[in-house]
Amino acid sequence: MRPDEREVAGLTCSAVMAALSQYMDGEVPEDVRVRIEDHVGRCRECERFGADFSRLLAGMRRHLSAPDPVPVEVLDRLRTTLAG
Repeated sequence: MRPDEREVAGLTCSAVMAALSQYMDGEVPEDVRVRIEDHVGRCRECERFGADFSRLLAGMRRHLSAPDPVPVEVLDRLRTTLAG
């Protein structure tokens, strides 16, 4: 246990951080979800970390779901074909 770690709602900060990804994906049982939310609601460090993690995860999901850019050569061929 880290020196600054707290136990709130029956969970340590380490346990909350370890389960955060599954929590964000809706993959934790209801009782664990409630305990995580209770812990985060009463632990400023975990609240701050959870908010940062949520923003990071959302940004990664946006980036990974974006289509790959079309190569310039392909665009040039397409323009040439369409100009026809």
